Amino acid sequence: MDDVLQAAPERVHAYAQLVVQVGLNLQPGQCVMISAELAHAPFVRQVADVAYQQGARYVHVAWFDAPLARSRMKYSRPEFLEDLPEFEIVRHRQMVDERWARLSLTGDEFPDLFDDVDPNVMQRVQMARAQKLRFYTEAMLANAMQWCVAAVPTRAWARKVFPQLDAEAALDALWKAVLRLARADVPDPVAAWRQHEQRLRNIATFLTRHHVRRLRFVDRQHVDGKPASNLSVTLTERPAWVTGAAVSARGVPFIANIPTEEVFTAPHAAHVEGWVRTSRPFFPLMREVRDAFFRFERGEVVEFHAAKGQEVLEQFFKIPGANRLGEVALVDVRSPVHQSGLLFYETLLDENAACHIAFGSAYPECMEGGTQLDEDARLAAGLNKSDTHVDVMIGTPTMDVIAECADGREVVIMQQGQFTAAVMGEAA
Repeated sequence: MDDVLQAAPERVHAYAQLVVQVGLNLQPGQCVMISAELAHAPFVRQVADVAYQQGARYVHVAWFDAPLARSRMKYSRPEFLEDLPEFEIVRHRQMVDERWARLSLTGDEFPDLFDDVDPNVMQRVQMARAQKLRFYTEAMLANAMQWCVAAVPTRAWARKVFPQLDAEAALDALWKAVLRLARADVPDPVAAWRQHEQRLRNIATFLTRHHVRRLRFVDRQHVDGKPASNLSVTLTERPAWVTGAAVSARGVPFIANIPTEEVFTAPHAAHVEGWVRTSRPFFPLMREVRDAFFRFERGEVVEFHAAKGQEVLEQFFKIPGANRLGEVALVDVRSPVHQSGLLFYETLLDENAACHIAFGSAYPECMEGGTQLDEDARLAAGLNKSDTHVDVMIGTPTMDVIAECADGREVVIMQQGQFTAAVMGEAA
């Protein structure tokens, strides 16, 4: 399994340093929880080395084995599916109380393994866990502690991205792509990230300065004589435009996603109208959905269909709050992820290739003062609440985005999938 790290080993080590020192910005004496698949073990060991060298108090790894998870979903007695041992709840409570840093590593060792699992069973298992660990998820959403999501290539995932290559060549190609998109293949990755962060912050500042209150996504391509997408998303009264660069409750800056190319905020959950089509696959309940269509009225999905995964969507939208939006994000098609020309079948990467929306819970930081409000006040302000958050890619090279400002002005902020010269010039 160590051959996973044979592609540019010095760059892989730089990547491990990047996720610990820039992604998590781990502080001396802080504990770390890493969630990973078994195939990620060689990289996890490098991360642990860096973390301890950085002064970590303790590194804990929560291993995920997809075949074991599938075994439970396929063969467990139905009355046991919603069980979660108390020790799981206790350890997550300790992580919140002690402000452990959290690193989530993605990259399937067994892609498509859950395709034969009943979506209703998957929903029951995931929602039971989500509800019992809601305090932990809410702490992460509110940036109570530093957290970061990063990708680690596996052989099976690499073959899915590069089906034309043999296993070794595909793995090498995927590692090179991940390192490039993470800016871990340059002489000074930290400096590259600081420059990138500033560019995204400048765009967020532009949107804040112009008091954007509504976004309309219109795709120039037509289907049945109408725009492929024509979606109007009204924001809250006090929107905050956020980038992947965040600050924890204790004032520690960190990068939540590596890579990240988005600038995002929260819609008002009751004020989304129109229709939209997806541009890349997405994965509710760990099952692939592709070529989906959604129509909204008063913020709620009232019609949906998908070429693949219709039965998954039917179960997904039974989750309370899953049929409303918690996020809207702008991503320029000139992003390195989109320009790679690759479909990654991994949300962390694919969401940074295209504008996207997210069904489910909103991030409190996406509204000014949102992290200081209690749950009732957030709901009253329009922030959606749910036990899920699933990103859905909608952006294309033929999509325009028009912003309506608080004073009624309309500003075209994206044309054909790219930020306009006005945005980039003022944001420079």
